[in-house]
Amino acid sequence: MGGGCDEFPWHYNHVEGFGSEFKRGIKHYYPATIGALVQIPTLPSPNNYVDLDPERKDIYGIPQLRFNFRWGPNELMMWEHSKQVMADLFKAAGGEMWGVDGEPNRPGTSLHETGVCRMGNDPKTSVTNKWAQAHDVPNLYICDASIFPGNNDKTTTMPIIAFAMRTCDHMLDNFRRGVHKRA
Repeated sequence: MGGGCDEFPWHYNHVEGFGSEFKRGIKHYYPATIGALVQIPTLPSPNNYVDLDPERKDIYGIPQLRFNFRWGPNELMMWEHSKQVMADLFKAAGGEMWGVDGEPNRPGTSLHETGVCRMGNDPKTSVTNKWAQAHDVPNLYICDASIFPGNNDKTTTMPIIAFAMRTCDHMLDNFRRGVHKRA
């Protein structure tokens, strides 16, 4: 949820009129407008993955990432449900509903992407082992949200910190024991 005073009132395009009539309309609602962004977690899906684009390259000639993503039926049902819940909430609070987006925001809007570097025991189906250690690069540990199998509707920051600490503890334990190979 967000709202209140902005330097430029975002609700200008919902107010009719011109000149002083328009100004009165802006002032009537200012600073009482609110809006909501609903974060809907996606379920893991084999249809959603990242690969290397065979044609597009960056300025160094390295293949660019290509994101393959489709909203699943569960996410679309949650999207429709959330729109109705927000409409009911605003109505119960005595507000006016000025509209909703016609479709979910593009993936990446809230930057809570997870699951790109899947964690697991099998190098054929996962990028890292249970300690976030890459299967094919033993000295590479991935400690971000990409190793999570999925996400929830909250920020991934605290789980990332907790998992990074767990991975560091594992690495330190290996160093103490003189183990510098794959765990």
